[in-house]
Amino acid sequence: MKLYPMILAGALTLAAGGPAWAETAKPVGADQFVTNQPAGEWLARVILGATVQNDAGETVGDVNDLVFTRTGQISTVVLGVGGFLGMGEKDVAVPYTALSFKTDKDGGRVIVVGLSKDVLTSAPAFKATEKTTYDKLKDKAVDMGHKTMDKAVELKDVAAQKITDMKKTEPVKK
Repeated sequence: MKLYPMILAGALTLAAGGPAWAETAKPVGADQFVTNQPAGEWLARVILGATVQNDAGETVGDVNDLVFTRTGQISTVVLGVGGFLGMGEKDVAVPYTALSFKTDKDGGRVIVVGLSKDVLTSAPAFKATEKTTYDKLKDKAVDMGHKTMDKAVELKDVAAQKITDMKKTEPVKK
């Protein structure tokens, strides 16, 4: 699940002064703190990672990310579709307005998109233009892994050559 790295990245962005496009914050008075989640509103952490179904009740993906406008409204929802256990999954973005929300027989929230699995898996992949701290660290780790593998191959070749050279100078057994 990609939830915790995204929360961390968001917290780091806020701690660093917010995104470059952020407008000047309005001062908050002591009487303006929100102490309880407003009725009918959801936490992002509840939506992120949530399963998405189609109109037929089939699971078609899960929510991987949310795209916000400059005014803080959710404009786009990025769904992870296809693949198995996260392998081979691709991100597909749909407008937030393409989703509907209902409750199941147990009272749990269900996110519904009116698209089939086939339509979603054949849709073009979504490409984000900004990277989270998690994305940057993951890219760096992948790069370091490649460099490590290249160095291991180089050292293996050097060792193989040394073994070959040692066999050439080895005395012949009689």
